[in-house]
Amino acid sequence: MTVDDAAPRTSDGGSGHVDPDVEPGSAAAAESGSGMQRSLGAAPILEGVVLPAAPGEDAGSGTVDASRSDDGPSALGGPGADGTGRAPNGPSSGIPGQPDAGLAARPGGAPARPGAGLAADALRRLDGELGQVQVARVGGRRIYRRRIELLAEACTPQTFALVLDWLSSTRRASPATKRNYADDLRRVWAPLAREVGHDAFSVGCLTRDQVRMWRLRQEGAGVAKRSIGRYVACLSSLHTYAAERLDPPPRNPVTQDDRPRIEAGRGAGSTPVLEVEQVRAVAAAASADLDLLVVMLLYSLAGRVTELCAADVGDLVDDGDRVHLVVTRKGGKRRRLPLPPRCADLLRRHVGDRTAGPLLLDAKGDRLDRHDVDRISTRLGRAAGVPPGRDLTPHVWRASRITHMLDDGVPLAEVQEFADHVNPATTIGYWERRDQGKRAAAHADRAAAVFE
Repeated sequence: MTVDDAAPRTSDGGSGHVDPDVEPGSAAAAESGSGMQRSLGAAPILEGVVLPAAPGEDAGSGTVDASRSDDGPSALGGPGADGTGRAPNGPSSGIPGQPDAGLAARPGGAPARPGAGLAADALRRLDGELGQVQVARVGGRRIYRRRIELLAEACTPQTFALVLDWLSSTRRASPATKRNYADDLRRVWAPLAREVGHDAFSVGCLTRDQVRMWRLRQEGAGVAKRSIGRYVACLSSLHTYAAERLDPPPRNPVTQDDRPRIEAGRGAGSTPVLEVEQVRAVAAAASADLDLLVVMLLYSLAGRVTELCAADVGDLVDDGDRVHLVVTRKGGKRRRLPLPPRCADLLRRHVGDRTAGPLLLDAKGDRLDRHDVDRISTRLGRAAGVPPGRDLTPHVWRASRITHMLDDGVPLAEVQEFADHVNPATTIGYWERRDQGKRAAAHADRAAAVFE
């Protein structure tokens, strides 16, 4: 496994750029639809359900060509697909399944299974939360596939069924968490399982020695400790969940000895923060209205990139006095946020006469995804020369806005509410980091004064 496998990042490729997830036209792509149906039959909760084809999906190729980002809603629907969070009504079909030992039995010994409609709704909702991922760019045309299909191909049918249950748990309520864990399984642990001789990933297929050797490889390749920590947390969580449902329980391949020690607080590897002058320099480097609009939205709203990419034209509210944008924040919370006048003017020009569809579009009329936004921000940062030696990722804008609010003396509770931090310790961390930096600078100045 390479560093790119463990920590994939889409490059700014042109015609012919292909994501390592799938080879367009390959057997894996051609068989994705049938493989999906075979795998779903083993799901304990979703047993016997065949996922309906998504609108725009080619059943022969298993690919989806749609203007949806990998962090946006699926074409099937689910939370955010129609702005309501409700699963749409749609066709479903069932296939006879075997009784599952984990399901409660009704009087007389018959297994109590959910009806086909109930199971189809549950599966459709999870599919909508997992969304789609761009797997190729051919001739400027983006090719998308459903993340749930790629996950089915990465796992054995039995483990795929267990993973669906695991991802449906209330302990993994955030769609972003579900997507991250699904990607970790298919892009980190499934390749490792194949490397050590398995056809696909399954619970219990990796040993503790293999996980340790993998960790050492990642550390040697310079993968961040926090990334390694998230990958092993995903693997450990799945095995802990499986141990409560399988007999005999699988051995957890992750031990405390292979969890990276991460310093509390925000160290040198934390997200950098731009100073106000640097924010202005980046804005001055923007020659296109869309570039300026993107960075203004990221900074002004202290938003997460996925929130902006998922926004639709219908989320823009103009009450005459002020323009607001309704965003769906972490945990599915809807927030109505006011826009600065200049930002609102740019957004009005960008939307034009459109009354529906994605809020932010690229030059070809496709919805901007997080990779597009990352490329815009990084390009502008390099043009302005900030931050020195680092990429200007979208999260830098959020960290910078939160820090600047604290610099301006905005009460901590108000900043926490604006940033939508569930835990006040997260907001305090920004203040502590800023205060620590000021103290360190003061100590350095006093030390230099000795030599004057």
